[in-house]
Amino acid sequence: MGSTGQWLRFWGVAAAYGVTFWLLLRADPGIVESPWFVVAAMVCFLGLMSVAKEVVRVRMPRALRGVRGWEARGRAYRAVGVPAFGKLLRRTPLRLLNRNVYLAGRTRDAGALAAQLEAAEASHFWAALLVVPFMVRLAAAGSWHALFWVAVAQALVNLYPILHLRIARHRLDRLAARTRSLSKSRASDAP
Repeated sequence: MGSTGQWLRFWGVAAAYGVTFWLLLRADPGIVESPWFVVAAMVCFLGLMSVAKEVVRVRMPRALRGVRGWEARGRAYRAVGVPAFGKLLRRTPLRLLNRNVYLAGRTRDAGALAAQLEAAEASHFWAALLVVPFMVRLAAAGSWHALFWVAVAQALVNLYPILHLRIARHRLDRLAARTRSLSKSRASDAP
């Protein structure tokens, strides 16, 4: 799927992360026990996924791909502040973290934008999933303070972006359906 340059970039980033991890492990073998290391690794994984989506299709698991009716209605999302989070992303420099998920940005085609939205959502989903075993371990050890901060990081770095991206995908699907409907009605009205 990707060009040779994109594959080289992907493997270069992966190798740099691998070397960095090896050096950190040599400097401090207990670093993998640190919640801050896990949070940093989660963010690095998101960076790797950003490069990976250029060479492979990054998707949500099939069972989670569709936006559910209760999500589309948005009451639960409004209750936990997802629209406010979306405004924060759109109106601050945080927007620059992924310019590919905006229609006015690099992506102008609705189909390509839908793929970018799903790839971003999937990246956050897989990053969150990779941290869950560490969170379970913290809970089993009774490390409630560390668990709290990892959970806060999970919510801000993965959960809220996932929820925001799901709503954005739903809006885009509605817009695409409306556009298709208009196109069909114009085609049927044409002489």
